[in-house]
Amino acid sequence: MIALLLALILLPLFPLSLLFNAGLQVMPVWVRVPALLALPVAGALLLGQTTVPPAPLATALQVLAAFTALLYAWRLLAVRDVLIWARLQATSAWPLVWLAWLHGMSGVILVLVALAVTIPAAVLMILGCSLSRRLGGAYLGLRGRIGPAFPRLTAVFVVALIAALAAPPFPGFFAMLAVLQQVPASLAAVVLAVWLLWSWAAGVLWQHGLFGDEWPRARGAVDLSRIGVVLWLALAAAAVLGSIGGWSWWMH
Repeated sequence: MIALLLALILLPLFPLSLLFNAGLQVMPVWVRVPALLALPVAGALLLGQTTVPPAPLATALQVLAAFTALLYAWRLLAVRDVLIWARLQATSAWPLVWLAWLHGMSGVILVLVALAVTIPAAVLMILGCSLSRRLGGAYLGLRGRIGPAFPRLTAVFVVALIAALAAPPFPGFFAMLAVLQQVPASLAAVVLAVWLLWSWAAGVLWQHGLFGDEWPRARGAVDLSRIGVVLWLALAAAAVLGSIGGWSWWMH
């Protein structure tokens, strides 16, 4: 029972997710990003070493996980701030780790799923900070599209957003397949609904950030460097190639 309570803190479900998000919001970014990565991995490790509880508690956790995933995926539709969008998307993804664990997934595979659905949110949070420095905030759609003013940063942002909505061939896609393979049909419908809401929310964010009048570039604001673009895209390519090269991990 203690292990389950600790896992609920590290991989929060509603209503603990409210406290978790409030805590993340007040943290400085240099703490927020490592916490966003480390805590769910620790939670997945803990779950992987814990026995699934008896049926009544397992059912309650299953319902709570499905509700949490859908709730935060739905909330994404109204969010334009990239920093908030990133942490809410991660909060919507973590309950899927619970669903997979409740239906037999454990060990390294569970940790890989947690990482695959969390790393894009952490990257978006870093890019949101870059947007804040250049635009005065990470709120998109306030004054127009950002592409003409910051084309390189926008390109990296688009790639990170595609990875966050678990599109192929990014690791999140294989993580979603692993979860879908693990859960029964009723929960598979929930997972697919969450996946659809992520795509819808990403489309809304794209509409606000990539369409409309050109965002006026502030004096002194510079785009992401070419070296920075190369590094970010190299990391994305490594993640994709690693997922494809180790494609069998999601089938276990």
